[in-house]
Amino acid sequence: MGDITLLGLPISLGTMIYQACLFTILTFALKKFVFKKMVGILDMRKQNIENQLKLTEQNNLVAEQNLLASETILKQARMDAREMRKYSENEAKLIIQSAKEEAKHLARESAERAYPSQNLSFPQTEKYKGA
Repeated sequence: MGDITLLGLPISLGTMIYQACLFTILTFALKKFVFKKMVGILDMRKQNIENQLKLTEQNNLVAEQNLLASETILKQARMDAREMRKYSENEAKLIIQSAKEEAKHLARESAERAYPSQNLSFPQTEKYKGA
C-alpha cells in the first residue's frame, strides 16, 4: 500500500485502514460491555432524580399544609392571649376597685373609732319634739 498526498499531507493507506479497523473493534467492544452498563447507570440515576423530585414536591405540599396549620394555631393563640389579657385587666380593675372600697371602709371605721364623739346621735322621742 502506498502513500497518498491529500492537500499536501502524506497519508498512508495501510495505517488508515488499520486505525479504522481498530476503531470499529473498539466501538463494538465498548457498545457490548460498557455502554449497556453506562445506560443502566444513567437510567438508575434518572429514576433516582425523578423519585427525589416527587419526594421534594410531596415534602413541599406537607410543609405548606403544616405552615397553614401553624398559622391558624398562631392566630388562635393570639386571640386567646388577647382574651386572657382582657380578662386579667378586668380582674385587676375589679381587685383594685374592691381594694379601694375596702380601704375607704377601713378608713371610715378607723375614723369612727378615733373620733367617737362626732357620731353621737341623740334619740328623739315624741315628748321633746316640737318644743
